[in-house]
Amino acid sequence: MGIEPPSGGPPAGTTLFAWVKASLRDAIARGDFAPDEPFVTQRQIVEQFGVSTTTAVRALNDLVAEGLVVRHRGKGTFVAETEPAAATPARRSRQRTVAFVSPNDVDPHQVAVRAGIAAECQVHDHRLVVATTPDLDSENAVLRRTVEEGADGVIAYLRDHSRAATTVDELRRAGAAFVLVDRYLPSMPTDAVIFDDFAIGYEVTSAVLDRGHSSPALLWGEEDVTSVRDRLSGHYRALRDRGLSELPERSALRDYSALSPDRRQRRLRSLIDSPGGLTAIIGGNAGTMAMAASDLLALPDGFPGTIELANMDELGPYDVSPMAVVSATLPARDMGATAARVLHARMSGSTEPLRHVVLPGRVHSVELGRNRLSVTGSR
Repeated sequence: MGIEPPSGGPPAGTTLFAWVKASLRDAIARGDFAPDEPFVTQRQIVEQFGVSTTTAVRALNDLVAEGLVVRHRGKGTFVAETEPAAATPARRSRQRTVAFVSPNDVDPHQVAVRAGIAAECQVHDHRLVVATTPDLDSENAVLRRTVEEGADGVIAYLRDHSRAATTVDELRRAGAAFVLVDRYLPSMPTDAVIFDDFAIGYEVTSAVLDRGHSSPALLWGEEDVTSVRDRLSGHYRALRDRGLSELPERSALRDYSALSPDRRQRRLRSLIDSPGGLTAIIGGNAGTMAMAASDLLALPDGFPGTIELANMDELGPYDVSPMAVVSATLPARDMGATAARVLHARMSGSTEPLRHVVLPGRVHSVELGRNRLSVTGSR
């Protein structure tokens, strides 16, 4: 037996998921399905309501979680037997599930974001599940699976070169709340919690220029995310404000960390041998900065003079890296907690306009004349 969707489609302002779920609940309340006959199937929902498989799966999962329908292995889904009102215990409100989806579970920055999410989920008694996207091709499937398996809301730390905009839109239409962290999708309006990356790029570059470096080189760990693009824009603005030229060969968004050791050394050698030489390196994050330092030390032919190091994202065993003369400390744990609060509001029915919450970073600089670490060449 199927179900006849209400005519006219979902009311204005109602998501497809909410419309489908309400229609199924109404059919159960009217007694359209007897407990001993199969309930409407996932395929029937897709065909009769014209919605995605994700929406159908999510609606059925919610009805199961609410105790309105039950699944019998090998037989299908059925309307739950109702008991006399006096014998029915008060039902505890269903615990909501929050999913945190990120590229990996060991990167210090992502671990700190997750810790903030976990702390806030505990405050609201939300269940937290964690899923990783081991490569770019898996990202869309992982996002869909978390929602189909019952996540009410998703906090997503998208991969470099992410192609998830269409999937995020589909899952939001299916009723899942979504908040992006660290980066946002320019083509897709969503809630997001981000750092003030333009200011970070500007302030770190300004501090390096103040140390007498007129053309520092930028080395990146990612290429196609808003966080690094905004930092690059801030870097260029700092150069322009001092009347200095933008030198794309020294700052292009190319993933240094993805190169082989030989190619990284060739990249450094080209910078060292270029007009003006190389006196300072700014890493897009602390890991890229440390990799560059190691590569400099491994250069077989050495290099003249001293090269100072800086980074735009310090997160590691030290609050401020002893390797960096300039570094930015970013509140990653606060980012996670803020994202969880925004998500909680959405899951609780907030209809406020979508928004980006921007968190400031703190830039630290070693005073001129003070002891500091740098990399000195052998010639």
